[in-house]
Amino acid sequence: MSTASKGTVQSVERAIDLLYCFTLNDYELSINDFVERTNLNRTTVFRLLNSLKVKGLITRNEQSGLYRLGLPMIGMGQIVSENIDVRKEAFPVLKQLSKETGETVGLNIIQANRRVCVEKVDGSEDIRQFVRLGYPYSLVKGASGKTLLAFCSKAFIEHALREWEDLNNETIDRASYFEELDNIRSQKVAVSENDRVFGACSISAPIFDANKNLVAGVSLSGLSMKLTENLKEKYTELIRDAGKKISEAMGYEWE
Repeated sequence: MSTASKGTVQSVERAIDLLYCFTLNDYELSINDFVERTNLNRTTVFRLLNSLKVKGLITRNEQSGLYRLGLPMIGMGQIVSENIDVRKEAFPVLKQLSKETGETVGLNIIQANRRVCVEKVDGSEDIRQFVRLGYPYSLVKGASGKTLLAFCSKAFIEHALREWEDLNNETIDRASYFEELDNIRSQKVAVSENDRVFGACSISAPIFDANKNLVAGVSLSGLSMKLTENLKEKYTELIRDAGKKISEAMGYEWE
């Protein structure tokens, strides 16, 4: 069961948790589905769903009893998507990179304290399930998250690490982790294998704007068993070059 963070409203957080239960594959859910995915009791789920339904954020099929996202969510998503300029600059590069490699290529941003993929071009059928559009992932694991985290403040990084440790009952060695982030900053590329997802390999590069601020990261994901060392070296250069191209399109002078 979710508990409210300091300075937040628990009922609002719980309602948002219900919205996060929907995915591209699970676009219709029953009350039992919500209960299982949030660990909230049935009465609370029913009350929250009714509130969301009144505001039109979800709808209920009266015949099947299943819930789905409401039409206002389309408009909200459009407002967000049309105001992320980096997506417009990045998409042609993502499309070309996926075509050239046959792999899934994505564009990631930091949202609150999570990594979110806001654009992607699917490649291999085997890997696309590991890269979900709009889903919040931890920044701590995987090349895509570490690329973004490497350019954050030390306080932000430490907060992310502590949160991961608390949620996963795992202690992360600070010296080796910060050394890895230092290497990512200097090389402007990150490579991970069997890190966030076993059997998956990810390569990622940062994207900057004209003010030299990190705005996103571009990543390529594939199956570890298919990516030979030669391919990983080749894709590392392609990803770094993709980050450079998108950054320059955003007005950044790549060094």
